[in-house]
Amino acid sequence: MGRDLFASLMALLAGFGLAGCAAPTPFHAERFPTVPFAGLPGAVDVVALDRGSYPPIDEGYPKVLIVVAHPDDELVAAGATYLLGACAGGIVDVVTITDGQGGFKYATFAEGFTGLELTREEVGRRELPAIRREEQARGLSFLGARHLIRLGQPDHRYSQDRMEVLAEDAGVWDLSFINSALDTLLQSQGYGYILTISPTATTHGHHQAATLLAVGAAARVPEPEKPVVLCCQVEAKDSEGIGEPPEVLQDALLARLRTGSRPYVVDRTRGFGHQGKINLKAIASVAVAQHLSQGTMLGYIGRGDIEEYWVLDASAAEADLRCELLFRLLDKMPELPIRQYGESAGTNATR
Repeated sequence: MGRDLFASLMALLAGFGLAGCAAPTPFHAERFPTVPFAGLPGAVDVVALDRGSYPPIDEGYPKVLIVVAHPDDELVAAGATYLLGACAGGIVDVVTITDGQGGFKYATFAEGFTGLELTREEVGRRELPAIRREEQARGLSFLGARHLIRLGQPDHRYSQDRMEVLAEDAGVWDLSFINSALDTLLQSQGYGYILTISPTATTHGHHQAATLLAVGAAARVPEPEKPVVLCCQVEAKDSEGIGEPPEVLQDALLARLRTGSRPYVVDRTRGFGHQGKINLKAIASVAVAQHLSQGTMLGYIGRGDIEEYWVLDASAAEADLRCELLFRLLDKMPELPIRQYGESAGTNATR
């Protein structure tokens, strides 16, 4: 009975492209080929995402660049990404600085269907970059993002010390390469907004570093082309911290919150569709669930009610006005047709 159930499960996983026999891993990077983009060097892995039948890209809508350290960090902004990318047809591109190899400690679940001992450090570091590339590309495709831009820096270890990668003599990340890639993107694409993770002293040092690198790149853009830089945190509706500004790093001037800043909000619990049965929390959970190699991420399924976005000091002078325009647009999405149903649809068919 147990073997039959397991065989059935593996057959189901195979149907979704999650299990394979001939290949050593079911995740195939070639499903999302690398494409040339924006004058970036060939060492940058740019993935053209599969947006399915979402609305075609509309250059008239705001352009957003998300800059994060690891594959899956971008899901802090899952609600905003879906509303702008999938619903409006706006441009959302994601820069991931590291290759994600450091997630081997949390890969226990994925060992069962990959046949790989991913929690062994040497195996995980070798196999996880390709696996997590596929996971991230799938998740972002569901959210309607346009490109995933992977800078391939080593995800060397967990530490809250950002200087392990930012110090001039650290030798872990190629800071010149990262800065050049960010500068090229901002100059060529004209993003109006950069989204990052809130740079607090108690978060992963890589998160802090990614935000500071994004802030530095924004600071190098002159007005009026300078983007708005927003840091994001996700809260539960009953959290005591909701509406409270994050305790961002005070020793990095441009990463401080702009004086008088208030949070701009995406409510993941707002219902839409028939009888409001679907919401952004469910859609974010679909994206989170693609990260099967990361047990900690799977624990976030169904969690997180409110995305709060705070303006950082590196932002354009007119940041508040531009944020009002962006979040007013997001608040209108999704614009769905109102459908009427008859008795054939069942007794629960009325709105």
